[in-house]
Amino acid sequence: MNQILMIEKKRKQEKVKRQSSGRPMEVKSIVRFFAIIIAIFGIALVGEGTYAICKEAADKDPANQPKVMVSRAGDTVILNVEHTNEISKVIYSWNNGEATELPQGGKTAQEEILLPNQNSILNIIIEDMNGKRVSYQKEYMVEGMDITKPTINIQVADGSKKMTIIAEDETAMAYLSYQWEGQEAVREEAATENQTKIEKEINLTPGTKKIIIIAEDASGNIEQIEKEIVATTSKPKMQLLKDGQKIMIEASDEDGIKEIKLNLNGKQYVNSVNNLKYIKIGPALLQQGNNTILIEVTNVNGYTEKAATEILYNP
Repeated sequence: MNQILMIEKKRKQEKVKRQSSGRPMEVKSIVRFFAIIIAIFGIALVGEGTYAICKEAADKDPANQPKVMVSRAGDTVILNVEHTNEISKVIYSWNNGEATELPQGGKTAQEEILLPNQNSILNIIIEDMNGKRVSYQKEYMVEGMDITKPTINIQVADGSKKMTIIAEDETAMAYLSYQWEGQEAVREEAATENQTKIEKEINLTPGTKKIIIIAEDASGNIEQIEKEIVATTSKPKMQLLKDGQKIMIEASDEDGIKEIKLNLNGKQYVNSVNNLKYIKIGPALLQQGNNTILIEVTNVNGYTEKAATEILYNP
């Protein structure tokens, strides 16, 4: 009996020993697991903080900031923007006035902004595709300053042999220049210090050509225009001949005819002419009743003469 009790007691002691020795191992594993989780979370926080610091440092790097250049040309401010990132929009306003938003889509932007007539501050905001905004300001003192451009007036009639250019400024002119397409520029300086108008008469040669005209005043304000001029030594002449139901067109030009158009009751006929100085074309047939006729004759210099009439035809 005592032997049985001793065996049973021994088994209980072994069981208690196993249980008591197992608990510290379980606690140690749990502690180690949580320690690893905390360490990983800490590393993640450190990494995120380092990235934020690096990003902020990169954003503040002058090389990553938009490059804004503003210059004045007469009564206009020329705005140029360059950025390492794609520009989403450019916003500008004068003083605390209404803002103008310019959608963009590249890494550069350019805009011409009209100067106000009083001293003002130009506010500029550049926003890139990442939503980052950078602001700039520049003050312009214009009171008492001449910011008005000169005016250019061209006096010429189609087919004329002469053309007059008149450049005027409310203060003083500096020069007037003109340049025909494919030729050197001709410059006419102001003859006196306070001269407000420069007038230049030009002889025209036959043909259709573009001319660029520039006028600058004494304050450096510049106006420029480009215009196509049609010059000729003659004007086309035309005559409509009627023979019963038939009509004929008789046309002549000293320099030569290039094309004749006839619009008869809404239907158009085009006749190319090989630089002939005289031609007679037709016949075209009138319809019964009222007929509407439009004739256009163009000479080799590009000058066009037009004529319109109505003819009543009753057979």
